Amino acid sequence: MIERRTLLASAVAATALAPLSGQASAMAAKTKGRPFKLYDCHGHFYTDEWRKYPFDAHTARYGPERMVAKAMENPMTAEKVLAFWDKAGIERGLGVQYSSTYFTDNSYLLDIAAKYDRITPIVILDATAEETPATLKKMASENGIAGVRFMGVPNENNEFLFLTDAASGSWEMANELGLTITLMPISRTDPGKAITRVGELADKYSNVGVVLDHIGFPRYGARPDSWGYLPEHLELANHKNIYFKYTTFLIEMLLADDTPLKEFLEYTVGVYGADHMIWGSDIGNSEVDDLEFVQHALDSASGFSLEQQKALFYDTAKGLFIPGGRGAA
Repeated sequence: MIERRTLLASAVAATALAPLSGQASAMAAKTKGRPFKLYDCHGHFYTDEWRKYPFDAHTARYGPERMVAKAMENPMTAEKVLAFWDKAGIERGLGVQYSSTYFTDNSYLLDIAAKYDRITPIVILDATAEETPATLKKMASENGIAGVRFMGVPNENNEFLFLTDAASGSWEMANELGLTITLMPISRTDPGKAITRVGELADKYSNVGVVLDHIGFPRYGARPDSWGYLPEHLELANHKNIYFKYTTFLIEMLLADDTPLKEFLEYTVGVYGADHMIWGSDIGNSEVDDLEFVQHALDSASGFSLEQQKALFYDTAKGLFIPGGRGAA
């Protein structure tokens, strides 16, 4: 846990949130004419009330002290994120527990989800912990969670523990309840191995909706012939309970890699289908103009039919993320 003196120093340095750019008014105009609402599948929430909700920062993107300072300076409270949702034309969405602030302490997320019915919680739990299956069942019943996010890094054998038999109890309970499991299995040494294992588990637990965060980070610059995808990525199209999350974080990386966004998304939808794709703003994580990147996502989908756009930005998510789970198959 971050020491109190670090938190206090951060609090002293806190400043007010800067007003949104002129993009806000342009987005508001476009929102009024848009024939569908949005469902945000990747919203991160955190508060500067550190005495009530202590930080336990686990992050690969920021060091813990910087992350805590960022949270104290510009907390992503429910009220702030919901105001952004209103500007962007987002009807509702997921609160995806943020490992970079609270890791497996889901208290703040569950508290705001209980207060605002527009927020559906996706918690983080230890997939291999003995108590996790019972916790999932309790949270589905009492807190209306729609799923769980399993996090971790590969061990010395390049295995993610949440993809091994050590996590089977958690997968079995999620399967029984009909919850979604969100994964980000990124391996620098053998990424294809982890992706293949995701497909195997999706087949074994067919009542689980498996979501691949950031579509598994395809790298266009490294593999332009396949728009950045590994063969193992493309094979996942054969598993009907796997879904692919198109996010601001991924769009950031694609733009930095000089990826033509519209062509990239058209290829991706051609592989997986719009009915197996969802979208998320990544608010609270990505340090960008959030409204501008919502527009990037919408513009990249402008060549699709209205039905496809509604599937990608709303319909698929609404059907996939059911508070309390979908129940037994």
